[in-house]
Amino acid sequence: MMSDKDINILILVGGFGTRLLSVLDERTPKPMAIVNGRPFLEYKIDEIRKYFPQNNIFLLTHHLSDYIERHFKDHPNISCIKEDEPLGTGGSIKHAIKKLNLTKSDHLIVFNGDTYLKPDLNKLIADTKNNISIVACLCKNTIRFNTLHIENNNIIKFLDKDSDMSTNYINGGCYYFKDISFLKSIEEDIFSIEDIFKDFVKNNPIKALVYDDIFIDIGVPEDYTKIQKLNLNE
Repeated sequence: MMSDKDINILILVGGFGTRLLSVLDERTPKPMAIVNGRPFLEYKIDEIRKYFPQNNIFLLTHHLSDYIERHFKDHPNISCIKEDEPLGTGGSIKHAIKKLNLTKSDHLIVFNGDTYLKPDLNKLIADTKNNISIVACLCKNTIRFNTLHIENNNIIKFLDKDSDMSTNYINGGCYYFKDISFLKSIEEDIFSIEDIFKDFVKNNPIKALVYDDIFIDIGVPEDYTKIQKLNLNE
Protein backbone atom coordinates (compact mmCIF):
# COMPACT_ATOMS: atom_id res chain seq x y z
CA MET A 1 0.00 0.00 0.00
CA MET A 2 1.39 3.39 -0.98
CA SER A 3 1.23 6.30 1.44
CA ASP A 4 3.87 8.62 -0.01
CA LYS A 5 3.01 12.04 1.40
CA ASP A 6 5.06 13.71 -1.31
CA ILE A 7 2.27 12.95 -3.77
CA ASN A 8 -0.36 15.68 -3.96
CA ILE A 9 -3.93 14.60 -4.73
CA LEU A 10 -6.40 16.85 -6.54
CA ILE A 11 -10.04 16.13 -7.44
CA LEU A 12 -11.80 18.33 -9.99
CA VAL A 13 -15.27 19.11 -8.62
CA GLY A 14 -16.03 22.59 -9.95
CA GLY A 15 -18.31 21.78 -12.90
CA PHE A 16 -21.91 22.93 -13.30
CA GLY A 17 -23.46 19.50 -13.91
CA THR A 18 -26.00 20.82 -16.40
CA ARG A 19 -26.69 17.40 -17.94
CA LEU A 20 -27.92 16.09 -14.57
CA LEU A 21 -30.42 18.85 -13.87
CA SER A 22 -33.33 16.65 -14.94
CA VAL A 23 -32.65 14.24 -12.06
CA LEU A 24 -30.68 16.33 -9.56
CA ASP A 25 -31.70 19.19 -7.29
CA GLU A 26 -30.12 22.35 -8.74
CA ARG A 27 -28.75 23.18 -5.26
CA THR A 28 -26.65 19.99 -5.24
CA PRO A 29 -23.24 19.91 -6.96
CA LYS A 30 -22.88 16.99 -9.38
CA PRO A 31 -20.07 15.23 -7.43
CA MET A 32 -22.31 15.34 -4.34
CA ALA A 33 -25.22 13.56 -6.04
CA ILE A 34 -26.58 10.94 -3.67
CA VAL A 35 -25.80 7.33 -4.55
CA ASN A 36 -27.38 4.77 -2.24
CA GLY A 37 -27.52 7.21 0.66
CA ARG A 38 -24.05 8.76 0.29
CA PRO A 39 -22.62 11.58 -1.83
CA PHE A 40 -20.88 10.15 -4.87
CA LEU A 41 -17.66 12.01 -4.01
CA GLU A 42 -17.31 10.00 -0.79
CA TYR A 43 -17.06 6.77 -2.80
CA LYS A 44 -14.42 8.40 -4.97
CA ILE A 45 -12.39 9.39 -1.93
CA ASP A 46 -12.80 5.93 -0.37
CA GLU A 47 -11.19 4.39 -3.45
CA ILE A 48 -8.28 6.85 -3.32
CA ARG A 49 -7.80 6.18 0.39
CA LYS A 50 -7.04 2.53 -0.34
CA TYR A 51 -3.72 3.76 -1.74
CA PHE A 52 -3.23 7.05 0.10
CA PRO A 53 -4.76 6.68 3.58
CA GLN A 54 -3.18 9.80 5.11
CA ASN A 55 -2.36 12.11 2.20
CA ASN A 56 -4.00 15.49 1.88
CA ILE A 57 -6.76 15.56 -0.73
CA PHE A 58 -7.62 18.90 -2.30
CA LEU A 59 -11.07 19.40 -3.82
CA LEU A 60 -10.92 21.97 -6.62
CA THR A 61 -14.27 23.74 -6.40
CA HIS A 62 -16.25 26.50 -8.08
CA HIS A 63 -19.96 25.89 -8.66
CA LEU A 64 -21.79 25.48 -5.33
CA SER A 65 -18.44 25.39 -3.55
CA ASP A 66 -20.01 26.26 -0.18
CA TYR A 67 -22.01 23.02 -0.26
CA ILE A 68 -18.86 20.92 -0.73
CA GLU A 69 -16.87 22.94 1.80
CA ARG A 70 -19.54 22.49 4.49
CA HIS A 71 -19.78 18.76 3.91
CA PHE A 72 -16.05 18.08 4.19
CA LYS A 73 -15.06 20.70 6.77
CA ASP A 74 -14.62 18.09 9.51
CA HIS A 75 -13.09 15.38 7.33
CA PRO A 76 -9.40 14.87 8.14
CA ASN A 77 -6.88 15.70 5.43
CA ILE A 78 -9.50 16.99 3.00
CA SER A 79 -9.70 20.66 2.05
CA CYS A 80 -11.08 22.80 -0.76
CA ILE A 81 -9.35 25.15 -3.17
CA LYS A 82 -11.98 27.44 -4.64
CA GLU A 83 -11.68 29.24 -7.95
CA ASP A 84 -13.66 32.48 -8.25
CA GLU A 85 -14.41 31.93 -11.93
CA PRO A 86 -14.52 28.79 -14.08
CA LEU A 87 -10.95 28.06 -15.16
CA GLY A 88 -11.42 24.82 -17.09
CA THR A 89 -9.85 21.56 -15.99
CA GLY A 90 -6.32 22.68 -16.82
CA GLY A 91 -6.74 26.14 -15.35
CA SER A 92 -8.12 24.62 -12.16
CA ILE A 93 -5.06 22.39 -11.81
CA LYS A 94 -2.71 25.31 -12.48
CA HIS A 95 -4.57 27.44 -9.92
CA ALA A 96 -4.17 24.70 -7.28
CA ILE A 97 -0.46 24.29 -8.08
CA LYS A 98 -0.02 28.01 -7.43
CA LYS A 99 -2.09 27.99 -4.23
CA LEU A 100 -0.14 25.02 -2.87
CA ASN A 101 3.18 26.56 -3.91
CA LEU A 102 4.26 23.34 -5.62
CA THR A 103 7.65 23.08 -7.27
CA LYS A 104 8.24 21.61 -10.72
CA SER A 105 9.43 18.31 -9.24
CA ASP A 106 6.39 17.80 -7.00
CA HIS A 107 4.37 14.73 -7.90
CA LEU A 108 0.66 15.10 -8.59
CA ILE A 109 -2.34 12.82 -9.12
CA VAL A 110 -5.48 14.42 -10.54
CA PHE A 111 -8.96 12.85 -10.71
CA ASN A 112 -12.17 13.94 -12.39
CA GLY A 113 -14.78 14.19 -9.67
CA ASP A 114 -17.69 12.78 -11.65
CA THR A 115 -16.32 9.42 -12.81
CA TYR A 116 -16.12 6.15 -10.92
CA LEU A 117 -13.28 3.77 -11.73
CA LYS A 118 -10.88 1.61 -9.76
CA PRO A 119 -7.44 1.65 -11.39
CA ASP A 120 -4.33 0.31 -9.67
CA LEU A 121 -2.73 3.59 -8.59
CA ASN A 122 0.46 1.85 -7.50
CA LYS A 123 0.88 0.58 -11.05
CA LEU A 124 -0.03 3.97 -12.53
CA ILE A 125 2.86 5.54 -10.62
CA ALA A 126 5.38 2.71 -10.98
CA ASP A 127 4.93 2.43 -14.76
CA THR A 128 5.48 6.12 -15.46
CA LYS A 129 8.58 6.22 -17.64
CA ASN A 130 7.66 9.59 -19.11
CA ASN A 131 6.55 12.57 -17.05
CA ILE A 132 2.83 11.82 -17.40
CA SER A 133 0.65 8.73 -17.15
CA ILE A 134 -3.08 8.59 -17.90
CA VAL A 135 -5.62 5.86 -17.17
CA ALA A 136 -6.93 4.74 -20.55
CA CYS A 137 -10.29 3.00 -20.20
CA LEU A 138 -11.38 0.33 -22.64
CA CYS A 139 -14.94 1.34 -23.50
CA LYS A 140 -17.45 -0.51 -25.69
CA ASN A 141 -19.55 2.57 -26.46
CA THR A 142 -17.42 5.65 -27.03
CA ILE A 143 -20.05 7.83 -28.74
CA ARG A 144 -19.97 10.39 -25.89
CA PHE A 145 -16.21 10.52 -25.57
CA ASN A 146 -13.05 11.63 -27.30
CA THR A 147 -10.77 8.64 -27.77
CA LEU A 148 -7.07 7.78 -27.55
CA HIS A 149 -4.68 6.32 -30.10
CA ILE A 150 -2.36 3.99 -28.17
CA GLU A 151 0.75 2.17 -29.36
CA ASN A 152 3.01 0.09 -27.10
CA ASN A 153 1.15 1.41 -24.04
CA ASN A 154 1.88 5.01 -25.00
CA ILE A 155 -0.74 7.56 -25.98
CA ILE A 156 0.23 8.81 -29.42
CA LYS A 157 -2.76 11.03 -30.15
CA PHE A 158 -5.95 12.41 -28.62
CA LEU A 159 -8.80 11.93 -31.09
CA ASP A 160 -12.03 13.93 -31.40
CA LYS A 161 -15.40 12.16 -31.21
CA ASP A 162 -15.96 12.36 -34.96
CA SER A 163 -12.46 11.21 -35.90
CA ASP A 164 -12.18 8.49 -38.56
CA MET A 165 -9.41 6.99 -36.40
CA SER A 166 -11.67 6.59 -33.35
CA THR A 167 -10.67 3.75 -31.01
CA ASN A 168 -12.17 2.01 -27.98
CA TYR A 169 -9.86 3.72 -25.51
CA ILE A 170 -11.01 6.83 -23.69
CA ASN A 171 -9.42 9.21 -21.22
CA GLY A 172 -10.38 7.91 -17.77
CA GLY A 173 -9.89 11.27 -16.08
CA CYS A 174 -7.07 10.06 -13.84
CA TYR A 175 -3.61 11.57 -14.35
CA TYR A 176 -0.23 11.16 -12.69
CA PHE A 177 2.38 13.89 -13.17
CA LYS A 178 5.94 13.06 -12.18
CA ASP A 179 7.07 16.53 -13.23
CA ILE A 180 4.73 19.54 -13.38
CA SER A 181 7.12 22.05 -14.90
CA PHE A 182 5.20 22.16 -18.19
CA LEU A 183 1.99 22.98 -16.32
CA LYS A 184 3.68 25.77 -14.40
CA SER A 185 5.00 27.23 -17.64
CA ILE A 186 1.58 27.65 -19.31
CA GLU A 187 0.76 31.34 -19.62
CA GLU A 188 -3.02 31.03 -19.91
CA ASP A 189 -5.14 30.86 -16.77
CA ILE A 190 -8.23 29.30 -18.38
CA PHE A 191 -7.77 26.12 -20.40
CA SER A 192 -8.67 22.45 -20.75
CA ILE A 193 -6.09 19.92 -19.62
CA GLU A 194 -6.95 17.65 -22.56
CA ASP A 195 -6.14 20.47 -25.00
CA ILE A 196 -2.72 20.73 -23.35
CA PHE A 197 -2.25 16.96 -23.63
CA LYS A 198 -3.06 17.13 -27.36
CA ASP A 199 -0.13 19.48 -27.90
CA PHE A 200 2.19 17.83 -25.39
CA VAL A 201 1.85 14.38 -26.95
CA LYS A 202 3.06 15.63 -30.34
CA ASN A 203 6.62 15.57 -29.01
CA ASN A 204 6.31 13.66 -25.74
CA PRO A 205 4.56 10.26 -25.56
CA ILE A 206 2.25 9.93 -22.58
CA LYS A 207 2.19 6.60 -20.77
CA ALA A 208 -1.16 4.79 -20.82
CA LEU A 209 -2.32 2.56 -17.99
CA VAL A 210 -4.79 0.40 -19.90
CA TYR A 211 -7.82 -0.27 -17.72
CA ASP A 212 -10.66 -2.71 -18.43
CA ASP A 213 -12.97 -2.63 -15.44
CA ILE A 214 -15.85 -0.57 -14.07
CA PHE A 215 -16.08 2.95 -15.46
CA ILE A 216 -19.14 5.15 -14.93
CA ASP A 217 -19.47 8.84 -15.76
CA ILE A 218 -22.30 10.05 -13.52
CA GLY A 219 -22.64 13.26 -15.52
CA VAL A 220 -25.59 11.94 -17.55
CA PRO A 221 -28.92 10.67 -16.14
CA GLU A 222 -28.66 7.13 -17.58
CA ASP A 223 -25.30 6.50 -15.92
CA TYR A 224 -26.45 8.13 -12.69
CA THR A 225 -29.31 5.61 -12.70
CA LYS A 226 -26.90 2.78 -13.51
CA ILE A 227 -24.59 3.52 -10.59
CA GLN A 228 -27.47 3.34 -8.11
CA LYS A 229 -27.68 -0.41 -8.82
CA LEU A 230 -24.09 -1.11 -7.82
CA ASN A 231 -22.63 -1.85 -4.42
CA LEU A 232 -19.79 0.67 -4.27
CA ASN A 233 -18.96 -0.21 -0.68
CA GLU A 234 -17.30 -3.48 -1.70
